[in-house]
Amino acid sequence: MSAPSRRAHIQSLAAQVSELSRELDRLLRIEDTDQPPVPPPAAPRPPREPFIVGSRVRITNNYRGLRGQEGVVTRVTRVFIFLRLDSGRVTSRQRSNLLLLSQAQ
Repeated sequence: MSAPSRRAHIQSLAAQVSELSRELDRLLRIEDTDQPPVPPPAAPRPPREPFIVGSRVRITNNYRGLRGQEGVVTRVTRVFIFLRLDSGRVTSRQRSNLLLLSQAQ
């Protein structure tokens, strides 16, 4: 291939690349406007089970071998629920490690 024909070929390829770039930009702009609307935020989760003093609960984790033990809530903090087990033992658990059996009246 001679130098003038090579130069013409390079200019032709550059023109094709330029045209393809413009086409790509146009398609991307169209795609951006065709995007579905952003979904609304998820509905808030319902509040956690309301552990209150006097409620009956069952331990669901096995820390210290107490899984399945039942007792009465004696104190509630932001993180822990304190309870007196039917055996008389006092312990505490996070909310996620307790099952509410009955709500105090």
